Amino acid sequence: MKVISSGDLAYIPSQVTLINFDKHGTINKATMTNEPSIVLVTSVDDDKGYEIIYGGCQWYVTERSIYPIDTNELKESKRNVSNFNRSM
Repeated sequence: MKVISSGDLAYIPSQVTLINFDKHGTINKATMTNEPSIVLVTSVDDDKGYEIIYGGCQWYVTERSIYPIDTNELKESKRNVSNFNRSM
């Protein structure tokens, strides 16, 4: 299993199916991502997958369709962009 925990940011590519369950655990609705996105993981369920926030709603995504993000790498990337803008 990938090392993604509740509270982590994660990456999901485009064309990934997201599922929503009702209170009985039955699939309630599904959607597909139109573009790659960074999402917040709200919980991890061994049976349902990763619960995420996407488009302001809670969805589940399978383990094979979600990837961990190194937040230190994001900070470094932001720092490099900021330095680039100042040099122009």
